[in-house]
Amino acid sequence: MAGGPGLHRSGDTPAKPNKPGPASAPRKTKPVVVAVPQASSPDLELQASFDREEAATRRIRELEAELAERSLAEDKVALSTRLQQLERDLDVYREAKRSAELAVLDTRSVWKHAEQRITKLRESHTYRLGQVMMTGFSSWRDRMRLPARIAAWYRDYRHSLSLPADLVPTGAAPEYLQLSEIALAKAHKEGLAAAERWIQDQRPRGSVLSRVLLDLAKQARTADPAAAVALAKAAAEADPNEGRIKLLAFTLMDTGSIDEAGAILQEALRAGAALNATETRRYEELMALERFKDQGIRLPRPVSRKAPGARLNILLYVPQSLPYHWSSTSMRTHALAQELARHGCSVRVVTQPGYPVRNTGASRKSGPDMVDGIAYHRMAPIETAPAIIDQYARDAGVALGRTARTLEADILVVATDLEAAYPAAIAARMSGAALVLDCQRLAAGTDTASANDKAALLGRADEALIAEASLVLTRWPGASEALAARQVPPAKLLMLGESAPAFKADEKTPAWRSDPALKDRLVLGYVGDPYEDLDLEGLGDAFDMLVANGIDVGLAVFGVGSRFLKLHERLSHRGHGERVLFPGRPKVGSIAEAYKAIDIFVTPTLAATSRTERTRFELVDALLHGKTIVASDGPVARAILGDAAVWIDDGENGLFETLSRLADDASQRGTQQERSAGRAEQWRSLSSAAFLVEQLRKTRAVASS
Repeated sequence: MAGGPGLHRSGDTPAKPNKPGPASAPRKTKPVVVAVPQASSPDLELQASFDREEAATRRIRELEAELAERSLAEDKVALSTRLQQLERDLDVYREAKRSAELAVLDTRSVWKHAEQRITKLRESHTYRLGQVMMTGFSSWRDRMRLPARIAAWYRDYRHSLSLPADLVPTGAAPEYLQLSEIALAKAHKEGLAAAERWIQDQRPRGSVLSRVLLDLAKQARTADPAAAVALAKAAAEADPNEGRIKLLAFTLMDTGSIDEAGAILQEALRAGAALNATETRRYEELMALERFKDQGIRLPRPVSRKAPGARLNILLYVPQSLPYHWSSTSMRTHALAQELARHGCSVRVVTQPGYPVRNTGASRKSGPDMVDGIAYHRMAPIETAPAIIDQYARDAGVALGRTARTLEADILVVATDLEAAYPAAIAARMSGAALVLDCQRLAAGTDTASANDKAALLGRADEALIAEASLVLTRWPGASEALAARQVPPAKLLMLGESAPAFKADEKTPAWRSDPALKDRLVLGYVGDPYEDLDLEGLGDAFDMLVANGIDVGLAVFGVGSRFLKLHERLSHRGHGERVLFPGRPKVGSIAEAYKAIDIFVTPTLAATSRTERTRFELVDALLHGKTIVASDGPVARAILGDAAVWIDDGENGLFETLSRLADDASQRGTQQERSAGRAEQWRSLSSAAFLVEQLRKTRAVASS
């Protein structure tokens, strides 16, 4: 190695070797040898080479790491881009599929339309004549039959020309509409049996006959449930398809059947029938009634009552209330709350879960609504629909029980409607409060043996809830006697009556009496809810006849609802738009002004539209405002109005004749107003809130002991 060539880099000149010289004495030299940079030792060069290689390797690794990071980043971008592309492809596929389905539907629609056109063409006389002529010369036998076939065609053609043009069916829909209108009119004038005989005699196609019979069944649901069921069964027999079977089941359900309706619907479902959203909801309601029929009222074990305080704490549980709903329910609730508060009670109103927006995702206002010093509390919504009565009662009862415990309620007052009374009974046991039922409706009959499934079920539920209640409030004379006849202890009954709430007058109230539609006219009117038994159609007919007979009358209806809108449209279509006023629901501070705009308060009712007797708050309200009242006779109306009413005459035009006679007799109208004022004073004496508070204190004391 000592004599070997020195290491060099590419391009360098090789170093020349040193020649050895003669021996000489040693001498001192400098520490740094100048010859080292020119000719380093092989070991140092090799080490330097290793160092450079190691540095290069490190650099390569750094570059590889950077490349890997970039490659990874590029892979992420690629995956993301691919994912976005796939999403776009999926959207395109969905859109293409949707378009293809629409195209198929369009094709099917065109195909169906073409088939209908072809069928209609084949049924035409022109097509039949052409077919006769084209096939009449195919053989000598056909030639012999040709005159007879042409004669038969001509007889059919002349027969079609002899029929009235408006009765010639051009299709199922026009034929159905024509026959249904005639059948419903006959049912109104001659009865359901006559209408059914007439439509059967017309011998329409099965689908048309079935639809007309269903229309008759719908008209008879409330007035004659048995006839409605018979008509629905006849409709299903005339056209036994899936839709008719489902309609039969739901008609049975509407008329009070539970077992038969459930059996028919279950059979239809087993056969593959499909239910839409509305039908599914009604099916769930029917199944809930079946469960409730087996279970009955089920209440938890009661908790111990809390010690009575110095002030009676009362909770009113209602389905709707002020300031969101102006109705008989909200007015009655506010009037009762005001009276109880005036007698030293702490009164709070709680509305059903989710009110005023029955939506589990809706935001709720924090804190109660205050209306004239009365606090209205709102509970959070629950998932269960009210129609699912068994589950709804448990969920709503638990929610109400928590609220009652939070508010430390002593008394829980609720209407006797099952949807409200059942949860309240559960809440009363959970919170230790006494249950008080406000009997605003009363079942018309006492014989539950002959009642339908639903009526019998509700009757048993009423009996169980009344037995659970500590006190039952009745709203009109005679209701206490009816309940006593059903074995309700007299000590549980208290006649409360009705009263109207007092509101501060609104200074911005419109002057309805000065409206051109009412000014200088005798004004007929109504203020209240569009009850199902309110004969608005009869009111419209009577008003039309009064105007036709030259009586200068106007009509003012204060309220909201589709029935009011239909009446307004009907009268406007008859040319009475300048004589009628439908301002909607007045504000609470404008109710008195609404009554001032009315001369005669009119409440005609339909016969047999409801199998229950309800309290008539609108009659008491009209009495308290001193109105002349024209009403249909009935046990509840007679008990409320007494001699303050002008009863509607019997007969088809009874309302018109009564109003016509009253319009010509101003002295009678004045007398009736005086009688209304006197009857109102009697109602004020009946509505003794002080006695009610005394009874509630006794009830709480007994329950606590």
